[in-house]
Amino acid sequence: MSADVLIASYLRIANEDLAGARQLAATGNRNAMYLCSQAAEKVIRAVLTSEGKNAGIKHQLDELVDMVPDENPLKPGLRAIQDLTDYATSFRYPSPKGRIKASPSRVAFEQDAGAVQAALDEAARRFGVDLEKVDAPARTAGPIR
Repeated sequence: MSADVLIASYLRIANEDLAGARQLAATGNRNAMYLCSQAAEKVIRAVLTSEGKNAGIKHQLDELVDMVPDENPLKPGLRAIQDLTDYATSFRYPSPKGRIKASPSRVAFEQDAGAVQAALDEAARRFGVDLEKVDAPARTAGPIR
């Protein structure tokens, strides 16, 4: 698969994940933050794809962001969302003691979702991805400098 198609697909799925996270958050569903973290991961993976880097099965967002060269202007926005890694498991499973972790506040969710939205919007703008056009590739697929 070509990088321009993969980048656009990652960003479109991230957009859909984030919309789903917002719908879940509106009902107080604990999976909202998990889906928000999934959106963050896809934005990061789109940027890594542009850099010609394959992250494999790694899901630690901070480690993925570490793979992005410092000269990439999107990296600060990715750093702002890397802490969402914790939500990949902490809200999907009981704790080792069998407890269910309380969902983050609506304010915390909105802050994190806003940071993911900002990173997504900037990546879509820089790569030239229309998030509404399902099959259109990114206009730019190379590293952003």
